[in-house]
Amino acid sequence: MQWKLYISVRFMFNGSHGGVINMEYRNLGGTNIKVSVLCLGTWEFAQNVAWGPGDLRRYREVIDYALDMGINFIDTAEGYGKSEEILGELLEGRRDDVVLATKMSRVRSGFSYENMRRSLERSLSRLKTDFIDLYQIHWPKIKGHWSGGESGMEAKDYEDIYDSLRRFKDEGLIGAGGVSNFRLHHLRNFRDEAFNLIVTDQVPLNLLWREYDKPEMLEFCRRRGLRYLAYSSLAQGLLTGRYSRESSLTEIQRANVLFNEPIYSRAMKVLDVVKEVAEEVDATPSQVALRWVLSHDLVVSAIVGTRNPDHLRENIEAVDLKLSRDQLDRLDEASSEFWKPMPSGVELWLHDNTRENLRRMGIQTDKGYEA
Repeated sequence: MQWKLYISVRFMFNGSHGGVINMEYRNLGGTNIKVSVLCLGTWEFAQNVAWGPGDLRRYREVIDYALDMGINFIDTAEGYGKSEEILGELLEGRRDDVVLATKMSRVRSGFSYENMRRSLERSLSRLKTDFIDLYQIHWPKIKGHWSGGESGMEAKDYEDIYDSLRRFKDEGLIGAGGVSNFRLHHLRNFRDEAFNLIVTDQVPLNLLWREYDKPEMLEFCRRRGLRYLAYSSLAQGLLTGRYSRESSLTEIQRANVLFNEPIYSRAMKVLDVVKEVAEEVDATPSQVALRWVLSHDLVVSAIVGTRNPDHLRENIEAVDLKLSRDQLDRLDEASSEFWKPMPSGVELWLHDNTRENLRRMGIQTDKGYEA
């Protein structure tokens, strides 16, 4: 059973729910590694075309604020542009305060120990550390588009991943292993003992995206002690209530199925319920949506990414938010109604495979609305 630890952390600002919160910590799967229920995601630190230029000073403010408020878990990836390098610089002198997670990108030539070791060594160098607490495989091998299409994984790939992660742990380079975006048909191909080492699957999970919230997948994970790191907890910002048809979107948001019609208009009905609940508990839509994710029994931590300390402050306040059973049920009902017509296997990111899958279900998508 996953147990929880609560530590009081005093706010350094006037929050909407008072001056003190109880930061919650959970064990990372079956390990003794304790992580905060909020994980700071650093994809937005990439400084690439998708996210645009960033400000190193603001990044430092976000990281310092997160650590000061009790967040001890930070996630990055070698595929996130300059994120690892920036994080390595900003964590100098504070590395011991952080449970650090990163992800290796898909290796076209396979998951051999040599290939994975090269990726790991590059990440260690960029992050200026000699140890990664949680080392994850970012994507399974897929035929065609990077986030869609038929699985390209072979039996040897699963054995190689397990063997490499086991050797890394034996060598004292990592604390635990994880995967990301691995579906049930992928997970079933690992030998059972692999889940003594592979303790998390990083997946998109929110009120508008429940592809990984299906009974068969949940039962498989529960039986093996596998836990979720939930990303896109606020649906790329859609559940904050800050976006409208007139909003200026990032390239990442334009590529997201949820920001495309007619799905966007249907999503707004879920957001209406989120806003109703938020008003009842004197909270923001973001806090209500995030609290729903944190209430999921498989979620060990929800990843929140931002370059704005004020937004991070708002997210942190969600940790202490209390929602009644009735409120959670209403959110779940609205979410389930939205998700019902979505085809099984649908991808979060728009590309030809996703468009065709949606068309077969009678769902047409535009190319993302313009500001």
